[in-house]
Amino acid sequence: MERNEFIKSLGLGIALVCTGSCLAGCGKKGDDPSPSTPGGGGVPAGTTASVDLGTQLLTVGASIVVSGILFIRTATGNATTSFAATQAVCPHQGGSLSFIQASNFIQCSLHASRYTTTGSILAQPNDGGTTSALRTYPLTLTGTTLSATA
Repeated sequence: MERNEFIKSLGLGIALVCTGSCLAGCGKKGDDPSPSTPGGGGVPAGTTASVDLGTQLLTVGASIVVSGILFIRTATGNATTSFAATQAVCPHQGGSLSFIQASNFIQCSLHASRYTTTGSILAQPNDGGTTSALRTYPLTLTGTTLSATA
């Protein structure tokens, strides 16, 4: 083999090795920062959580987490339309969710994702990832007991 042929074959071999290494390091589609559900995306189906409106959620903007469900008082009065119930963990990476009364939205403690009380997304996470809408749960009212069922 002549020197020119050897150098050409060596160069081609190095190029193939480098290309393979680069492609292996790039990751795959499953590695993107898409929504994950480390918190399970909500509570197990059939779960019921309740609050006593005689002692809890007394003022507009009050919120409480019971059995993985975030209850929020959105208006005055004791009708189911005065409340909202969503999952209490963020679907992005499982951070805890809190109702921010002054701004009237739900926010994740980890990456500041924001949601409406109906579960719609207001802002994506600040880590460059994406989130999905919150699960919301139907409410029933019996006397002063407000219940949400997954």
